[in-house]
Amino acid sequence: MSAPPPVALSLVKLDITEGIATITVNRPEALNAITPACFPQLQQALDEAIANPEVRGIVLGGEGKVFIVGADVNFFIRNIEANDIPRIIQFSLAGHRFLNALDNAPKPVVARVHGAALGGGLEFALACDRVIASPGASFGFPETGLGIFPGFGGTQRAPRTVGMALAKWLIYTGKTLSANDALKIGIVDHVVPNDQLDEVCRGIAAGPFPPPKRRPRSPEFAGIEKLFAENRAENLRLGVVETNSDPNLLRAVKQVGTKAPLALRIVERIIDEGAEQPFIDALKLEIAYVTEVFSTSDALLGLKFRVGRTLGNPEFQGR
Repeated sequence: MSAPPPVALSLVKLDITEGIATITVNRPEALNAITPACFPQLQQALDEAIANPEVRGIVLGGEGKVFIVGADVNFFIRNIEANDIPRIIQFSLAGHRFLNALDNAPKPVVARVHGAALGGGLEFALACDRVIASPGASFGFPETGLGIFPGFGGTQRAPRTVGMALAKWLIYTGKTLSANDALKIGIVDHVVPNDQLDEVCRGIAAGPFPPPKRRPRSPEFAGIEKLFAENRAENLRLGVVETNSDPNLLRAVKQVGTKAPLALRIVERIIDEGAEQPFIDALKLEIAYVTEVFSTSDALLGLKFRVGRTLGNPEFQGR
């Protein structure tokens, strides 16, 4: 059987210069939100970079003002309204396949993050060997505020990068981290000035394969880590936890209180059960719960709220 014809690269750019392949998500008008059509092009670009013997390393970036703001919310809304959850499952599976390929690439892969890396964007970054950020970069998982959960492997890569408690904090609250705070908890490896970002990313990609990451311990986040290690998502949402009137903990509990109850319950189950399984098996948990979370009324409510850019938070009904 002959190989399928190559996909025309329009949503993704591939540049190979001096032994470094730069793969760029090219949807600046949509803040590089990922659609199903992006994945075949991303995979083709990655395959070409890996197959090229002159390429020593790979840099992954986003065109325009941001890195990647996540999956295309309108895609989710259209398919929920059409009662076509299987299409959302296929999209999630495509995300898993590409990020696993990125994660297992035989050449170093460096995420070049400027601007926002939110939702799927943070998941893309976590699948890279190193994350290099500009001072204005930001990182977060807004999904539970939309009535859903991270679906491209974030529920499993985040705990394995920053630990379960801090991963739960990020996912339950939707907290957006600055580049420096992301550095402190181990999401980011280096924060460098904008005018040095390309040079540093290319230098790391060109060098020897980076050793495994080691998560730093920042005493600044010890209280948050303890709070989310010791309390269930539902108790955090209801505010029936001990904060000792610590303003940082009170703020975190308040943030959890605005999120979709069912999404929180489901993602807690995915994180807890995934921690007890090998990584590849744990990833399957995300897919197993896609139908359940996208079938809730809260998912459609939260996603439409985001598209409408309404101020405040959705009033989730827990159904």
